[in-house]
Amino acid sequence: MPGNPALVTGSYVANDTDNHAMKFNTLGKRFITYVVTNPSNKDVTITIYGAPTLASEVGETGVFLIGTSETASAGTTNDATTDQGAVFFIIRCTSSATPDGSTVTIHAHLMPT
Repeated sequence: MPGNPALVTGSYVANDTDNHAMKFNTLGKRFITYVVTNPSNKDVTITIYGAPTLASEVGETGVFLIGTSETASAGTTNDATTDQGAVFFIIRCTSSATPDGSTVTIHAHLMPT
């Protein structure tokens, strides 16, 4: 139901400087509040994109940046809220230097309009 919030969760092993993307359907919700728990020894940059399909990739037609990038500093938890909706969201996390292999977890709480 569009009136009920929903939670999606993803994680990855932070042991490289690749982009790690969590893609998900908005389930009829407009906004997300997300939390990134970063126990690694390196900062993680978090970037949110809107997308027209679940198979979309950053840089393709129809994929757009939502807000600005956030940083989850090493050993911390960071949270933020989007102010723009999309049919699908891509939450992309990356480290500028190779982290220690800890598991970074992303929770996205989808909210109705």
